[in-house]
Amino acid sequence: MDQAEERTLVRQLVKMDEGAWETFCREYSVPLREFVRVQFGCTRETAEDVVQMSLVRCVKSIKSFDPSRGRLFAWLKAVSRNEAHTSLRNQDPPGTGARASGSRGIPYGAIEDIDHALLPDEVLAQREVQLLIHEVMVELHSRYREALVLKYLESRKVSEMASQMGQSEKATESLLTRSREAFRKGFLKKLADSSAGEDGRIP
Repeated sequence: MDQAEERTLVRQLVKMDEGAWETFCREYSVPLREFVRVQFGCTRETAEDVVQMSLVRCVKSIKSFDPSRGRLFAWLKAVSRNEAHTSLRNQDPPGTGARASGSRGIPYGAIEDIDHALLPDEVLAQREVQLLIHEVMVELHSRYREALVLKYLESRKVSEMASQMGQSEKATESLLTRSREAFRKGFLKKLADSSAGEDGRIP
């Protein structure tokens, strides 16, 4: 979701709206799990445990989240990182888990269909690119994300997309163009931020 959608969601979360918390968990639990797996080289099960603890912490501290200090997912990553450090402190040392065996999750199961279609090969070769792609998808406007998923994950024709999205084929083609560009810009910004070592902070 984009920043406007995100702000609306946060306001609903602060009010402890049950539907908002369901949306929150649906949108962010998988990206957070993949982040923990890549960052700490742990198993999927361990990463899911860390995420569950992180989400509980977020419920308790959501009122302290300040949108002016960064995006919600950056804040969630920082929360998960702290929880992972605590949880994994007495477990296997780095290099003995999933990362050592080469096991890494693919965001959304088949998100590589999108990255190969929208990004050059030299960018795709960079480390942890799948995680960045997942983050970009999470933070795209919901309409843009829907268009990309329909086109690249479900292999829908423009006519089929138009029918499902309730608009003309011309409007759908325009939306798809904007979606690709938003994805590309978002990814390159994430890549630059990652290279610069920028990170989320816990308020």
